[in-house]
Amino acid sequence: MKGMSKWLVLLLLWGSLAQAENKPRVEAAFMDFPGYSELDDSGRATGKAVELLRKLLDEAGYTARIRILPAARIWLGLENGDVHLWPGVLNKPGLDEHTLLTERDLGAVGINLYYLPDRPAPIWPQGLRGKSVILITNFTYTTGLKNTLLDPQLELTIHKSNSHKGAVNMLLRGRGDYLLDYRAQVDVVLQEVPGVELADMEVAVHPMRLVLSRHSGFAEQLRADLDAAFDRLQVQGVELDVTRQ
Repeated sequence: MKGMSKWLVLLLLWGSLAQAENKPRVEAAFMDFPGYSELDDSGRATGKAVELLRKLLDEAGYTARIRILPAARIWLGLENGDVHLWPGVLNKPGLDEHTLLTERDLGAVGINLYYLPDRPAPIWPQGLRGKSVILITNFTYTTGLKNTLLDPQLELTIHKSNSHKGAVNMLLRGRGDYLLDYRAQVDVVLQEVPGVELADMEVAVHPMRLVLSRHSGFAEQLRADLDAAFDRLQVQGVELDVTRQ
């Protein structure tokens, strides 16, 4: 009986390995996000979101190469098929026709308006009239937020920063009245600067999903496999909300 159990385990292991070998390798990409997706000292992608994706892909029977890339390279990769998968919020104009979304959410991504705590909370968006807002270069905001920022009646002045830390510093130094940024990104920056606080108000919330390139050649199958893997892991009690603290 013991010998039979051993052979059964080996057979199941061989079956899962064979399944993975028959599936294409997934080219996955993340943006640099300390604690969630970053490179360790050896140059390997690591972090909370990276490990969750590895779990999902392994459960779905796929091997993967996971890279940390700039936003512009991820957009281009999704458009030409060099990047098969990116976990994020699809709100960049023009990407819809090149991508599919998984059905399952990996959490909710909040976008906040930040300001110095000694200032009164503005009325959104009318209270921003004639003020300056700091944005992150190459980061995507929702269509609704973009339309608000471009509203000529608000007469906004837009400043940009290449990093979330730089944007927070700009706000602290008075180089902008407000900062519009992702909550999770700013939380990481503030954790690194003890004693610094910012007031904020939530202006948008969007579900985070796996964005798949239609040009990979197997996007439909990959979506079905990942959604099924998500459901199996959820039944097992695995935490699948990457945005939960």
